[in-house]
Amino acid sequence: MFPPLNVSYLLGKQAFFGKTASEGGFEEDTVATANLLEASTPVVDRKQYYYLSVLTRTADGDEGGKHQLITATVSDGKLYICKAQAGDKRWFKGARKFVETAASSFNVA
Repeated sequence: MFPPLNVSYLLGKQAFFGKTASEGGFEEDTVATANLLEASTPVVDRKQYYYLSVLTRTADGDEGGKHQLITATVSDGKLYICKAQAGDKRWFKGARKFVETAASSFNVA
């Protein structure tokens, strides 16, 4: 595996803080969750890239969650990030191909 990267800022911030009942698979007082589906560290043109596939869900059930593909690399001491996403319903209705194409086209010269 690779060293842990803090990418929580890419996933958004929870706007609600308070008491909630446990519902929809969420723990009590939790209204959002993120799951790492896949991670890899390919080397492209002698440059290390980091690839993360994350599924986020919120208690409001919006879109059933969001699939987020995050690709990052460092070049000349600067961090470059590409984030492409689609709602879960759209993901399975064909958006997956477009999001994956966008994420895989990310390249830093």
